[in-house]
Formats: sequence, C-alpha cells, structure tokens
Amino acid sequence: MKKTIVTLAAIAMASSLAFADDLKLSFYNKLYEEDAILQHDGEADETKKDFPGIKERMQAEVTSEKVDAMVKATVTLDDYDDKHFGLQGKVNDWYVEFRPVDKLALGLHTGIYADGSALPIYDDNVNAANIGSDGFTVSVFPIENLRLALTAPFTFDGSEDKGDINWLNGKKEDDEQENFNIGFGAIYDHELFQLGASVQDAADSDERQIGAYVNLPKLFGKVEPLTIGAGFAHSEAVLPVIGDEDLISVGGLESCVYYKDLLSAYASFEMEKFSVTAEMAYNLGYKKDGYHAYDFYSAAAISFGIVENLSATATGKILVDLADENETEKSLTMGAFALDYDVNEHNTVGAEFDVAMHDKDWAIAVPLYWKYHF
Repeated sequence: MKKTIVTLAAIAMASSLAFADDLKLSFYNKLYEEDAILQHDGEADETKKDFPGIKERMQAEVTSEKVDAMVKATVTLDDYDDKHFGLQGKVNDWYVEFRPVDKLALGLHTGIYADGSALPIYDDNVNAANIGSDGFTVSVFPIENLRLALTAPFTFDGSEDKGDINWLNGKKEDDEQENFNIGFGAIYDHELFQLGASVQDAADSDERQIGAYVNLPKLFGKVEPLTIGAGFAHSEAVLPVIGDEDLISVGGLESCVYYKDLLSAYASFEMEKFSVTAEMAYNLGYKKDGYHAYDFYSAAAISFGIVENLSATATGKILVDLADENETEKSLTMGAFALDYDVNEHNTVGAEFDVAMHDKDWAIAVPLYWKYHF
C-alpha cells in the first residue's frame, strides 16, 4: 500500500508539470546518521555501544496553480538484531492537494496547522492545531486570508486493523458504537497576526479535542526580528501526545508530555547572523487513574555565525514531572551542540554532539549529515 502512496504523490507531481503556470519545485537528498552510539544503564552500571544506522532521505515537493504534492521517504541501513545488517524503507510523510476551482481545495493526507502551534526546536506542531488530517480534507476560502476546513481522518496503510477505518454508519463490525470521525477548523491570516481554531473528532465526546492558537509575526510589526506564538488545547482522549515523535529522544532516553489541557508557546528572535528560539508546553495538572508522566517541557536554542558559511547552534531541552513530590519522575534533560557549513548554494554538511540524562542513565549521539538541496 505504501508503494501506492508514493505512486500517488508522484502522479500528482507529474500532473502539475503538465498544466502548471507557476510551477515551483523543491527537493533535497540527505545522507545522515542520528541515533545514539553509547547508552548507559545506571541501575545495571552497564554501557552499551550501538551502530547508529545510516539513513538516506529524499523529499520532493511541487506547488502550482492547481496541484500541490509532496513525498518524503527514508531508507535505513542498520544492524536491527545487533548482529546482522539490513535495509528498511519508510514513507515519512506525503500529501496531495487539488484546487479544481477558485476558493476550493481537496486534500489527501494534508496537515494544515495554525502557525501559533509551532514548536520550532522540536521541529513540529502541536497535533491539536491541525485542521486537516491523514485522511480527506475539503477546504474553502470564502474571503481573502480565511481558510475553513472539514476533514474525515483515516489511514492509507491498507492494514487489516479495523481500528483504522472511519465508520460511516456509526458502528464497527461487532456493532460497537463508533461515531463517524469528523473534524473542522479555521485559520485567518492577517498581515499582523494569525488566528487558528480546530475541533477534532467532533461527534465523539470521549475523543474530542479542541485547539485555539495565535501567532504574532514581527510582534504586530513593531519588532521585526521577533515572532511569538501561543495556544491552548483541550482533549477528552486518553493521554494524547503533542506531536508524532518524542519531545526528547536520544537512544533509549525519550519521552513526551501527556495532557488533557495543554498550554504551548514559542518565541523566535532572528537576525542575519544570530537567532534565539525558545518553546514550552505545560500540562495543566492532568492525571488519569493515578498515572502521571512529564507535565512540563521547555527548550531553548541559540544560533550564531562563526565565519562566512559556518554557523553553530547550542540547544538545551528539559522534561519535568510536576506531580506529587513522593511520586515525581526524575527530570529528563538533553543538550546539543551543532556545526553547519554551507559548502555552496546547494550542498550543506553538519556535525552535532547530543547527550541526554535521566537520573543515572545517559545516552550519547553524534549526528552527521550531508544535504543536497534546491
């Protein structure tokens, strides 16, 4: 089925080539490794080495007057059983959006996020802000700068798992009640601000999630280098997570924030040779059946130019459990230092050092990459 997904995106790209008046193509090829090479188990007082895995990723995106499409896929070479090497492929992401007439867009697997939901260091958005979905989305643009969306989530993996089906008649095969999963939302994009709101799984009171976000580029036009975004999400689902991957992840040291009510925010100050970014997410005291996990996430990054074409970035992250003192989980922290060098207009290389710590456990990764892009 994933072969079909890649083919679908490729056909959409080829179709746009046929009739696009304002065709734009972007592409990158990235050869890299990023996984931990050393992991220490404090309780066992044991340190293990691991081959980090070599990854080859390609992403191509086409935008045009009528059709936009993107596909991103990765091939990994790794010793999956710590002894024998093998190759494995994965479609990381894709989408197709078709605009048959003015003010109407039809999308497959389309994520449409309010800018205020961004966590730029994490390099993702809060899921609650998505007015699209992994399924089928219809968007209309009734007035300038306003997008209204209606979406029906489902998967494209073709598995036999009936839990991946969005049931039209409100019932599964075993007659268990299951409301049709539908979501809707709006994003209004003004020159001085952006507002976004979403409701996911609107018909199911046990799964419904709502989000509201605001983004202030250039701080109302008063401070050009500064952008601030913030938002709030409320969920009735069981332990929802913020994004598609852990907020901190180095080897076996990885985790995220679970929530019922979530406050998130970011700030970015960017100049030509210097930038500072900060972000946070705070679970407003949610516990379920005595279960607790990390409640607060925060990260900060400073980037600066060293010499021409060479830049450095220092990053710090922390996950904190704010539960009762007798039950508090040890904080998970992560630090990183990266160097990036632009060889020329199309080629960039980089090296990084990552370390994560949780009580007496620690993990170290040394990510390296070469990226060709245009």
